[in-house]
Amino acid sequence: MMKVNRFNPKILVRNMRYGPMRYGPTSLAIGASVLAVFCGHSPQQDGQFTFPLAVGAVAHAQTIAQVSEQPDWAVVEREIIAEHNRVRQNPQSYIPILEAYLARMDTRGNIPNGCGPNCTLLTQEGRAAVQEAINFLRNQTAVGPLTLSEGAAQAAKAHAQDQRNGAIGHIGSDGRNSSQRLSRFGVQNSSSGENIDYGSSTAQEVLVSLIVDDGVANRGHRANIFSPDWTMAGAGCGAHATYRTVCVIDYIKVPQATAGTGATNASPSGSQQSGTQQSGSQQSGSQNSSQTIASNQLRVINNGTVALLSLKIADVDILGGPLAVGQSRDITLAANQSCRVNLAIQLGGNYRNLDWNNLDVCGATMNISDRNGFRVSY
Repeated sequence: MMKVNRFNPKILVRNMRYGPMRYGPTSLAIGASVLAVFCGHSPQQDGQFTFPLAVGAVAHAQTIAQVSEQPDWAVVEREIIAEHNRVRQNPQSYIPILEAYLARMDTRGNIPNGCGPNCTLLTQEGRAAVQEAINFLRNQTAVGPLTLSEGAAQAAKAHAQDQRNGAIGHIGSDGRNSSQRLSRFGVQNSSSGENIDYGSSTAQEVLVSLIVDDGVANRGHRANIFSPDWTMAGAGCGAHATYRTVCVIDYIKVPQATAGTGATNASPSGSQQSGTQQSGSQQSGSQNSSQTIASNQLRVINNGTVALLSLKIADVDILGGPLAVGQSRDITLAANQSCRVNLAIQLGGNYRNLDWNNLDVCGATMNISDRNGFRVSY
C-alpha cells in the first residue's frame, strides 16, 4: 500500500517479501520478500504463520523512482550466498548490522530517506521486528555453510528475469513453481525452498530484509536462511518494474548419492573453494515425503497433535473423512478441478476454521507440523 503525505512526497512500504516457500519439503519466501517453503501457520495463534500463506505478508508499493544504474548482479548474486554463509556460520556477526539499521528508524519505525531522497521507507512492525531479530541472532547457533549450486542459481535467475515487468510470487509466467524450475535446470534434490526479496540492491540489504522478516508472523524467510537442512543454494537478481529490484534465492537439500557433485563453496569472504555438503533437520515442522505424487493429487501428512477433520473446496470435503495423527493420505482431485482453489481447513480440538485462498493444490504435499501449523511443498 502506498501512502503519501505532503511532507514526504514519496513513501515506499518496506521491502516486500513474498511468503517463504518449501517444496518437497520446499520453502519459499518473498519479502518485499516472498517465501516459498510453504511455511506453516498456526490456526490458534500467529506464532507460526498468518494466512494466506503464500502472500500473507506482502506489502504493496508503487514505483517510486527508476534506478539510473543497475548493480552488477553477478557480483550481488555471489555475495548473497557468501552473506548467507557468514550469518549461518556466525549469526552474531549480523547484530551490529541490524543495530545500525535500527538506529536509522524514526519513532514510528520507519526510515526517512530509506528509499531515496524525500522517500520514507515504511515498515509494518516497526522497531520491534528489528529488535526481535537481534535477540534471535544472539541465541541462534551456527549452522553449516551453503555450497553454491550453479543449477539453482540458473533457476533463480530465470525467475528473477521472468518478473522484470512487475510480477511477484513463486509461480512463473509458465506456471512452474520453484521446485519445477529447479528440475528444468537439472537440479537433483530431495527438498527445496525459495526466498524472494523485492527492493534491495545489495546482498546485505537482502539478508537484512529476510532476517528481520517484517510482517511475516512465523519468520519463514528467516527460517529458510538458518535451516540446517539446506546444503546448497543459488541466487538470481534483476530489475523489477514495480519494486526496482528482485532477488530470488533457491535452497536445496542434495540427496546423499549426489552430494559433492559439480559444486563450489562460497566462503564468507566471497571467494570460491571446494566444499562438502552439510546435513541437518528441517526447521518449521517435520519433513515432507520426497516421494513424488501425480499432478492431479494432493498429499496430506498429519504430524500434528489433533486429527484433520476436513478439507473443503466450495463446501465439498475432498479429504474423505478425518485424518488421524500420524497418518497420510493421497487425494485424487476431480478431473475438472482447477489447481488454484480457496481451501477451508478444519482441525480437531479447539482450533478455528482456516481459509487458505488461492492455493495451488495440484501435485502438492500438505504437511501438518507438530505445532499444528501447515506447510505446502511441491
